[in-house]
Amino acid sequence: MGKALKGIILYLKDWRNWLTHSLIGIGILLVAFFMPVKPIYRILLIVVVVGFNVTRMKLSKKKKLQEEQGKEHNIELIAETEA
Repeated sequence: MGKALKGIILYLKDWRNWLTHSLIGIGILLVAFFMPVKPIYRILLIVVVVGFNVTRMKLSKKKKLQEEQGKEHNIELIAETEA
């Protein structure tokens, strides 16, 4: 339960998630004025957006870790060449 709660809090702290959900919400409202959309399709759209954002966050975290590991490796190489 704690891991899920931490994941939700992390998800809600990311400004890109807020921006994406806001834009999708506005889009749904605009479409609803001109073309009624069944609620199931609205729910599916939100699920897809959440899935996209979670995947984006995981890839971003993975890339950041790889960059940090690369920097650590470079520092080790520099230390070895100076010694």
